[in-house]
Amino acid sequence: MNKFVVIALFLIFNVFCIAQSNDTLYVNYYIQTPFAYIESGITKGIEVEIVNEYANWLRSKKKVNVTTKFTAFSTFDSFFAAAKKNDKNNFGLGSVTINTDRSKEIDFTTAYLKNVAFCVTNGHAPDVKTKNPDEIMRSLGSMSALTINNTSLNKYVNELKKQYLQDLKIIYQTDEIKILDEIAKNVLSFGYVDAVGFWFYLKNNPGKFLKMQKILNQSKEELGFIIPKGSQHKALFNEFFNGPGGFKVSQAYRGILEKYLGAYMTQNMAIN
Repeated sequence: MNKFVVIALFLIFNVFCIAQSNDTLYVNYYIQTPFAYIESGITKGIEVEIVNEYANWLRSKKKVNVTTKFTAFSTFDSFFAAAKKNDKNNFGLGSVTINTDRSKEIDFTTAYLKNVAFCVTNGHAPDVKTKNPDEIMRSLGSMSALTINNTSLNKYVNELKKQYLQDLKIIYQTDEIKILDEIAKNVLSFGYVDAVGFWFYLKNNPGKFLKMQKILNQSKEELGFIIPKGSQHKALFNEFFNGPGGFKVSQAYRGILEKYLGAYMTQNMAIN
């Protein structure tokens, strides 16, 4: 074979390999502080920093010159619709609870954070000290429950209604801040909110008088990123996070959580 032809084929092969090693990760995110949000024109948050670490890992360990393109969504439904589109490089950040119903539509990465849901009442409401049906009825029976439809928070409210409060009135809100604002104003309202959202709300509203009904808290679930069915990023992210010397045991992981949540919340919510 002519040596010039060989050289030409070699150059074409190398250009092809370089093209193959460059990729874009399309990161769709639901705006929710402190998970993913925009501040002074910069996209930041717990989920954003973890995905940036994942992109760095792809570059260093898999030799993929990946770039990230972030797209923000102000409603969960629009975010979820975009994140599940069948593109091999779609990646969704939405503080999404891993569950079997959603797994019918999308895949989840391994969990990156434990999900704890707090049962919250007005600070002047009576304490629920045990799961005795009579006590729960005395404490919550005259209240209305505030929740968000099609969420694990709604599931917990429905469980309380089924087990203890058959006549419970349920009022639907669009986000957790509205739930907490209403509970702070009305001693006859209660609801479930995610622990991170509750912590952040109190941090930003120190004058609000709310309390957690600890005996009714839920801590069964975990949060994961969402990706289209069949995406290569399920196995890759799991290797990054859980593999030998993986991200979950790194100082960087703990550092991200402590930066946004503080040491106490990190201790309770980090994946071990």
